[in-house]
Amino acid sequence: MTTTAGTSTGLRERKKRRTQQALQAAAIRLMSENGFARTTIDQIADAADVSPRTFFRYFPSKESALLTDLQDEVVAVHLAAAPAELSIAAAYEAAVRAAFDDLSAEEWKVEQARMRLVVTTPELGVTAAVIGALRPIEDAGEFIRRRLGLEADDPRPAVYAAMLVAAVAAAVVPLLADLEDGALDRAALLDAMHLGVEVLQDGFPTGLEP
Repeated sequence: MTTTAGTSTGLRERKKRRTQQALQAAAIRLMSENGFARTTIDQIADAADVSPRTFFRYFPSKESALLTDLQDEVVAVHLAAAPAELSIAAAYEAAVRAAFDDLSAEEWKVEQARMRLVVTTPELGVTAAVIGALRPIEDAGEFIRRRLGLEADDPRPAVYAAMLVAAVAAAVVPLLADLEDGALDRAALLDAMHLGVEVLQDGFPTGLEP
């Protein structure tokens, strides 16, 4: 039986997520229309009908509003529930697919605009690659550590996770760089992700002649 306290907590969390989504959607729309440099936090907050102070409860900067992938949390949930019979790479791919499947048509429109801005906004520089990869690597690394039964100070899970995330990014980014509004099919992105995972699973070439 659900308690009143539990229900209240669930409602608060859903409200917080809706506010965060609204802020990010406003940021993405304004940056798409006016450019990253000409978009201010005050404008984003006003477009989302909240105060700048509320904005900072969810994002530390306008860069963060763009770089934060709200699906990372969903991927982590699916990854934690991955069947034991799936390989690590297959489990990661399945978790990402499930997270994208959870997106409504409007959420997908916002997400593809966000991804395009991340790879085409010169002001972000290497920040996008570093910040954008931190949460996925951390979540995938924890999953790998648990799956392999390794100690918390073992560096291998983080290395394996970084390889997975980088493989997916390398396959997907070329699609995003040439993306026009509404032009990217969700299935095409997932197919590109699958290719990246498949290449990784084939093994790293030695570059040595037989």
